[in-house]
Amino acid sequence: MTFKAAAVNFKIRRIRSDGQFWSHTLDLISEAHEKGASLVVLPEFFSVELLHLVKDLAPEKAPRYLVQYADALESWFSRIAENSGLVIVGGSHFKEIDGRIRNVSPVAFPDGSIRHQEKNNLTRYEVDPWDLERGYGLASLPGGLGVTICYDTEFPEAGRALGESGMLVHCVPAWTETQRGFQRVRWSCLARSVENQTFVIHSSLVGDLGREPIPENYGSSAIIAPSTEPFPITAVLAETPVNEEGVAIAELDLEALIDSRNRGDVRPWLDRHHGAWSISPEPGGYDSRSIVPWYLPPFEP
Repeated sequence: MTFKAAAVNFKIRRIRSDGQFWSHTLDLISEAHEKGASLVVLPEFFSVELLHLVKDLAPEKAPRYLVQYADALESWFSRIAENSGLVIVGGSHFKEIDGRIRNVSPVAFPDGSIRHQEKNNLTRYEVDPWDLERGYGLASLPGGLGVTICYDTEFPEAGRALGESGMLVHCVPAWTETQRGFQRVRWSCLARSVENQTFVIHSSLVGDLGREPIPENYGSSAIIAPSTEPFPITAVLAETPVNEEGVAIAELDLEALIDSRNRGDVRPWLDRHHGAWSISPEPGGYDSRSIVPWYLPPFEP
């Protein structure tokens, strides 16, 4: 089975009305749809573009201001998915749950339903000054889909748990201010694709507000395959230019993916439980200080 997927590199624009934000987002989703995509992935916190409407807002108040758009975004994605047949990973947005605000990715399906994936591990800025509440757990999504939001992708346990649940297409909405941040997420996407032998769709937010909380951004969006036959040597099926708005489109061949898992020269997915990863104790009476020129006390996790 093959289908086309799209990764959106969303560049923040200077807008003067919320209508311009909705139009901007719809243009990018429509471009993906017109190019034949069945799945489109938007970046983390792309709705920060709406902060152009409140230039005097203190950075720490951004979540409380933007949370008002949560229901409208989700119902809008639901209608678009139902009318177009698209599956839309709606990046992520601020959503209030039991009186606290979380970073949540809505996933809209052609039947109009919405499912949610919360961000589990928060960055320092999300903790302070934004005071967000972390999410708990991973969502079970149909169609072999899985979602981890930005920083969560840097933890192999998350991708492995989704893989064990049947994920074949790993969607990663992201927002990275610096090149180092972008590289951490992109390299993690490449690693998750290697170890779980899945496709990974990395969608980035670029552009800026010219002030906090978005003084700058860095990134590109890409669709990644495992570094095995029959996929490209670079393992990148499609990618947008760095820091430029665009939509990367690629065809995902799930049968080829499964075949590479089962018959490839290396088979990380099938071999995942075969290693003996226990740490052997030091021989009795052995003192590591005798062979190294430095000494640190034992590490206590």
